[in-house]
Amino acid sequence: MAHSNMTRNDWLRFGTVLLVIVGSLALLYPFWPLKDVVPLGLDLQGGVRLVLQAQDISDMTAAQKQDTLDRVITILTNRVDQYGMANAEIKRMGTDRVLVNLPGTKDPTQARTLIGQTAMLEFHKVIQAGTSPNSDLVPSSSSQEVLYDRNHVPYIVETQPLLTGAALSDARVRTSQSMQNAGSLYIALTFNEPGAKRFVEALRKLKGDNPNTPQNEGDLLAVVLDNVIYSAPRITQSIKDAADKGWRNVQSTTTISGKFTKEEATRIAIVLRAGALPVAVKVVEENTVGPTLGSDSIHRGMMTIVIGFILIMLYMPLYYRMLGIVADAALLLNMLILFASLVIFHATLTLPGIAGIILTIGMTVDANVIIFERIKEERRTGKSPLAAVRTGFEKSMSTLLDANITTLLTALILLLVGTGPVKGFAITLGIGVVGSLYCALVASRLLLEKAGFAEHIPVRVVTEQ
Repeated sequence: MAHSNMTRNDWLRFGTVLLVIVGSLALLYPFWPLKDVVPLGLDLQGGVRLVLQAQDISDMTAAQKQDTLDRVITILTNRVDQYGMANAEIKRMGTDRVLVNLPGTKDPTQARTLIGQTAMLEFHKVIQAGTSPNSDLVPSSSSQEVLYDRNHVPYIVETQPLLTGAALSDARVRTSQSMQNAGSLYIALTFNEPGAKRFVEALRKLKGDNPNTPQNEGDLLAVVLDNVIYSAPRITQSIKDAADKGWRNVQSTTTISGKFTKEEATRIAIVLRAGALPVAVKVVEENTVGPTLGSDSIHRGMMTIVIGFILIMLYMPLYYRMLGIVADAALLLNMLILFASLVIFHATLTLPGIAGIILTIGMTVDANVIIFERIKEERRTGKSPLAAVRTGFEKSMSTLLDANITTLLTALILLLVGTGPVKGFAITLGIGVVGSLYCALVASRLLLEKAGFAEHIPVRVVTEQ
């Protein structure tokens, strides 16, 4: 870079280019494998695609249906975020369906359980507990029902729950420290204030003095999630005594125990924290995209980018000589900007996104070709190299802006109205347009004006005889 005639503006341009290069390299480190650099979509890394249908909403008004689906989407988004399923895409499909894309998810069953669980948590008073799956229990009144635990052991419970999951403010997985259950997992529940107050009232109702109840069974409280009993802890006298002292004493005393795996306990805690879905949802479509298909797509897509990139990098210097090297530098810089922007915006790279990148390669070179041809025209009229560069940039500015702004508007429309794959294309195309303009008008001009490349414009100067 020639330092002798650098103005303040030139240093500013040089500084921004340097900042963009260093910043992009820092964002893209370690550069490979691609999935560790840029989030990859379902089509590139495999995963699970689910279509859920909301049940029992046919009688709702259009506004109620929309509100219900919005709540379903919010709750599902909270669940997958807390579970750590990165780059999930959850959005409405029509009036009663929700599309869920979970890139990188290996276990579709686990995903389906997390997504499809209604998470209706209820606390029921136990009237009688079975001892084995063969226990034959019959409710003695219409206010009672039989529910089963996960081992199919029956329980007679009061149909009317004492309180529901709406009473909870938090649910966390904990590891037992007791001698008998050391290392086993349980879920610690925290009630919100209204919930804790209702829990106190529920505890006071659990007197255990029903004459038909076998001894020691009247104090069982069934913790029921989606109509399955997960645990039926005994409400001890100490908890009842705590309840008599006020709601704060029982706010964090309840747990759900059971032989949980780590994944199961985590999932239950998450669905309880995120809240119950407002309606039941049914998985009506499920596709598992294998990672082999994904890796094959990445391989072919990246090969296309690399081959196109190399061909253009070789062609430009052959045709434009030293100016071609400027175009190659601009192209390299735009690729850095494009991938770094995907990282900054947490944009997911999809197969259509790769198509957008390939188009960007052509557009970056196209911008430079327009400028170079203008410069050559000016040079032919006898202008000095520097004057030809300046006039060439000024005269090509309107053409460049017209072409790129229309493309940018198209990308914006695609982004606003398009679905997943179309959005992937629109994002890369939009970033590519902005990047190619910056590279052509700032980086290329800097190289031509200040690095001596203008001296090598390959044209004969036509002079008057």
